[in-house]
Amino acid sequence: MPNPRYVAEVLDDPRPTVRSEPVDRVLGAFVTEHYDRLVRLAYLICRHGPDAADAVQRGLEQAWRQRATLRDEASLRPWVDRVVVREAIRLGRRPWLRRVFSLDSQVGWMEPTGRAVADPHEMLALRAAFARLPSDQRAVIALHLHAGYSVAETAAIVDAPLETVRTRLRRAKDRLRRELVESPS
Repeated sequence: MPNPRYVAEVLDDPRPTVRSEPVDRVLGAFVTEHYDRLVRLAYLICRHGPDAADAVQRGLEQAWRQRATLRDEASLRPWVDRVVVREAIRLGRRPWLRRVFSLDSQVGWMEPTGRAVADPHEMLALRAAFARLPSDQRAVIALHLHAGYSVAETAAIVDAPLETVRTRLRRAKDRLRRELVESPS
């Protein structure tokens, strides 16, 4: 659930914006419904709870200010996801030392729905290998494999050429396979 103080600050923003009541309601309902999913998505990319929350907050601020540019309500989810993912990638590139001193476990791992893990050791090894990927590779893996976006949709969300996203996916998968094969079971 969004922080009420944050929502009040955004709604009381004195800067002039074009207000569109239907878009306001739709965006507000979307945030209420998808806030936790957005935080989990950002966490998969930047691997740090406070950074994930910051990415979502900054992304939602941007979405709110640019809501008049939304032409089709059906594209709201990828539009907001794109903004949040870009912020998560940016924050995920921050120096690792800053994160070492503020480790947290507030946000859990976003599990694919309907899949049970047979071996918990495999899941731990996968999580560790995933955490070692660069943030741009984590982003495409999280969007394509976990969130279910197509490669083309993933490319649009991360604002990268289709072939670049395919390369990132291939390199990330290869690295994960290599690390999981090499890791002791």
